[in-house]
Parts: sequence; structure tokens; C-alpha cells
Amino acid sequence: MISSVRLPAGLWDELLRHATEAAPQECCGLLLGRPGCILETAPAPNVAADPIRRFEVDPKAHFDAIRRARATGLDLIGAYHSHPDGAPVPSETDRSEAVEDEEFLHVIVAPRLREIAAYSLITGNFVAVPLVRTD
Repeated sequence: MISSVRLPAGLWDELLRHATEAAPQECCGLLLGRPGCILETAPAPNVAADPIRRFEVDPKAHFDAIRRARATGLDLIGAYHSHPDGAPVPSETDRSEAVEDEEFLHVIVAPRLREIAAYSLITGNFVAVPLVRTD
């Protein structure tokens, strides 16, 4: 299990900006880096049928992020999405659709609260992963 994750201040701000600009729809994207450190974000179109209540990463953007990770020597370490009017806490929908891999990060951005939280999904339950903003 991941003990904590570092997120550079510039990427922290980038995630909040993406979520704010997408509101009232949920934004989404992928995270590139190394275990314990997010080094790049890969914003993606939200192609969900109801983007105000759900997110679905565009498959082309997903494959583009995988190619970008390979080309830069990074790993695809997680995904992010926003809760435009809520807290950065996983919903039941998030739980039912999440990747069950304790090394995969699930990051939720709450633009109204200006908060970001990270989780791992372990045996069907989200476990908070401390997110450390670095400068």
C-alpha cells in the first residue's frame, strides 16, 4: 500500500484549475509519475453520458497518456476526477467503478473547497493516502 504521495504545488494548482473550469461538470484525467510521487497530469475529456454526475476518461486520452508515460519513462500511477459541489470523498459510484489495485491512486478534487484528496482501493474499500503538497 502507498504510504503517502507527493504532489508539486504547480500540479496541485493545475488540478484545482481544471476542476474549476470544468464545473458544473466533473473533470477527469490521469496521473503520471513514480510510486509516491505525481510528476505530471494528463487532463482528459469527460465522455460520461451525464458528466455533471459521473466521469469517464476518454479512451483515446487514456491510450495517449500510456504512450506519454512510456515515452518519458514514467508510470501511469492513477486517475483524478472532481466533485464540483462536494467534498473530496469517494462516492458509491466511485467505489463501484474504480480500479481495484492498491498501488493505483484515485485522486478527487473539490474546487469549491479548494481541497484535493487521494485514495487507494483495497478489498473494496477506499483507504485515504496522505497527499503532501511540495514546493
